[in-house]
Amino acid sequence: MRNRTLRIPVHVTLMLSLCFGLSLFTPKAIASEVLWTQYCQHLGKMKLLVHLDTDPTAAVDGKPETVKLWLRKDAADDWNRAGSQPVDRLTATALFALEGWPRHTKKLFKVTCNNSEWEGTFRAEPKAGSILKLAALSCHKDIAWPWKDAIAELISHDPDLVYFSGDQIYENDYGSPMFRAMTKAEVPKGMKNYLHKWRKFGEAFRELMRDRPTIMITDDHDVFANDLWGKGGLRMNGNRTTGGYPTHPDWVNAAEFTQTGNLPDPVHPGPHGDGVLAYYTALEYGGVHFAILEDRKFKSAPSEVIKKLIAPPGFKWPKKRKTDFHIEVVLDPDYDCTQLDRPDLNLLGREQESFLKDWSNKLTKSGQIGAVLSQSPWAHVAMYSPTSADTDSNAWPQSGRNRALKAIGDAPVVMLHGDVHLGTLGRHGVENFNDGPVAYSLPSFSSKASRKWEPLEAGENRKPGAPRNTGEFHDRFGNKVTMYGAGNGLNGYGIVLFDTRNREIELQFHPMNEERKPIKAKVSGWPHTVKF
Repeated sequence: MRNRTLRIPVHVTLMLSLCFGLSLFTPKAIASEVLWTQYCQHLGKMKLLVHLDTDPTAAVDGKPETVKLWLRKDAADDWNRAGSQPVDRLTATALFALEGWPRHTKKLFKVTCNNSEWEGTFRAEPKAGSILKLAALSCHKDIAWPWKDAIAELISHDPDLVYFSGDQIYENDYGSPMFRAMTKAEVPKGMKNYLHKWRKFGEAFRELMRDRPTIMITDDHDVFANDLWGKGGLRMNGNRTTGGYPTHPDWVNAAEFTQTGNLPDPVHPGPHGDGVLAYYTALEYGGVHFAILEDRKFKSAPSEVIKKLIAPPGFKWPKKRKTDFHIEVVLDPDYDCTQLDRPDLNLLGREQESFLKDWSNKLTKSGQIGAVLSQSPWAHVAMYSPTSADTDSNAWPQSGRNRALKAIGDAPVVMLHGDVHLGTLGRHGVENFNDGPVAYSLPSFSSKASRKWEPLEAGENRKPGAPRNTGEFHDRFGNKVTMYGAGNGLNGYGIVLFDTRNREIELQFHPMNEERKPIKAKVSGWPHTVKF
């Protein structure tokens, strides 16, 4: 029986606590209820992350509450208890890690806590040689929440796996102004503020996540750090362009765990810098290999190379801007941005680069196919204007970007990114055009699709009749990129089909209108098939 407490009439929600606004999920000091689950399975190890309505600031006496896990083969069988785990009050989660999981066997699960319960399905992992269907999403601002039509369409696709590429939440959404936990003592209060927004995301997507595995990575807004240069996990000492995290490391770790705790075990968890943990890792599922990266956490800060505003002579801001924006974006169209590069600057950091190289080599030798998953595209193809150059893009630093692409090498992969509120499709180049992988930067799911790809000059070597914003370009940082398409002004999501038998990957763009409802429209450049 499904948890009736999760189907509260709308008028009842008006009585919820002021801190949590109109959220369906009400935190309680005791007697926590299950809200939703997310899981992932890798090489026979199943991880299930259970989300509850626990209040991290509530004083609790005695032992922590527990969540029980129950399994059965089908609805005709009895439930068998498979274990129990304590509730972590700070993150409002309970984590189950089940070794020796029967990868290709379907099982029904149920989690219970106090008088609440939640049911779902552990899918049988598709066997190698089949087609693995991945749904890919990015950037979920609260506009038109809870996106019922779009999520219903997503469920109708029946994906085998769901990838959330970052910005699951934004700092000031859902009527809850951001509170940053600057000290260890403020971490519980900071998590309460974060969990209000996070639960809105879970409320919208819980049915999609109930019956299929998910991959989720965090971007800058998820950790309350718009335009983040992580500097290897250091605390911020200045403004955002000097790099580092503005919040206490314990808060960063707790927030990231709520989104990534179900991923396979991290390769180099750390702690790094001033105490921030890393979650980058590898996942193999359905004969497809995924490298799950963090391309913000170890990235160098622009203050390393930019000391003052780079703008045309006599430039004046049309409106007041934050000081840090003056540093991070080059506005002078004649400025040679290649001189902002230095070989010692990082994108992934040396340990993560080494992991990516080893992963790519193993994949190539296996004869299988895969994908590299990260926060931002590694080329400057989402512009405020055709002449600006934004160091928040992972087109910078160029040396770090190129080392990462060389680490991927000739591995049979595509790259899937988020962050920039613009769906783009292209192929990277390092030494030459097209010597890197095809990259799909996902459209914004619900954030404003305000950016565009409209270069001043038409691309070289375009296909006959192709739009002028396709073909070969050097971006503002001098990187080589071949553009296949750009969904200017469109929200949407991606579907990726991995044909493991024929070693082909098909990339699809599914557009939505300004009300975040699916529409039928052809987006130039998609679908696109990569053959190996």
